[in-house]
Amino acid sequence: MKTNLNLDERSVKFFNDFDSLKENFWDKGYVIIPKVFTGNEIKFVKDAITNCAEMNALYKDVQEKFESGKYPSFESIFVMNDVFGDDIFSKITRNHKLLDTVAYLFDDDAYVYHNKVTLKYGNMPGFKYHQDYFYWYKMGCLFPAMATCFIAIDKATKENGCLKIMPGSHKLGRVDHQLFDGFSDSEVEEDRLNAAYELFDEIYVELDPGDAVLFHCNIFHGSNANLSENSRIALLGCYNTKNNSPINREWSHPPYSYQKRIFDEITESDAKNLPDFEVSFQK
Repeated sequence: MKTNLNLDERSVKFFNDFDSLKENFWDKGYVIIPKVFTGNEIKFVKDAITNCAEMNALYKDVQEKFESGKYPSFESIFVMNDVFGDDIFSKITRNHKLLDTVAYLFDDDAYVYHNKVTLKYGNMPGFKYHQDYFYWYKMGCLFPAMATCFIAIDKATKENGCLKIMPGSHKLGRVDHQLFDGFSDSEVEEDRLNAAYELFDEIYVELDPGDAVLFHCNIFHGSNANLSENSRIALLGCYNTKNNSPINREWSHPPYSYQKRIFDEITESDAKNLPDFEVSFQK
């Protein structure tokens, strides 16, 4: 493993073979990382989510819209830009295993760009195939040197709308999207999506609680609606790199600043430590 980055030896030991991880990531556009977090840690994160009044109000509103015939996909995610503090979501996404992995994959220091909780309870919409970089490019990020880590809080299965991915599709680069209802309901442009179906496989990423999947910002990914009785809640850490700090400040996702890695386990007391939902990084 050759790098000028100062990676913690505990991160290197956890993955055992960083080079194979890197090779698979750039070949397929994603890697599955089993058992990143313990069952207790995930329980505390779920307690924080299910007991949050703001998140409960949002998912109930989206549920009503979905039942009325709308498909408000992006409204089902709760976005947090308060990523430098010690709240439970920041601590878990700033875990050394995740930050060091993203840094090694892109040969650059990494930071949490923002966090998201997908409030995918029963009878909630999924996401049509999209790329994260389509949106982040418009937010001033010049390079696709970005990734998302999907951390399963519930068991994610095909029945409850787990993530689906087209391995290798990140090599297509950034493509245009169709906006059906603003950003709330959008999808990869039809001709390119049809071509991708011919070129790439489609896989369903089923995960146990505490597992994670890390994927490139240009990979085609989405999920089906959850029509089951089982929730499929997930925490997503979205990562940017030092040399890709946004060139404009019209959006609230933060610019680069060094982030301290978290080595401590999430505890019960963390479940009551929520971020400042009103925080803004606008200048």
